[in-house]
Amino acid sequence: MSHYSFFVWGNRSRVKYPRTLDLPDIAAGRDIALKIGRIFDDTVPRWDSLSAKQKNAFVVEIVNDIGQTILMVPFRKIQVPAS
Repeated sequence: MSHYSFFVWGNRSRVKYPRTLDLPDIAAGRDIALKIGRIFDDTVPRWDSLSAKQKNAFVVEIVNDIGQTILMVPFRKIQVPAS
């Protein structure tokens, strides 16, 4: 298992997701990044008022245990299921 940290990047800031996870591979890390993006969509105040361009500026960065960026998942890749 590999040790991964997650960060949400916006235009001006980088915020660390509070949990670091041990995952079997980067595909599992990508799944977690997509989940973080969906949580953002559901919980961040005024998220719905942002334009598509503003939302697309956000990414989830996946970093391994030695600090290397492994993958950047843009929010535009996150499909929010219809309610």
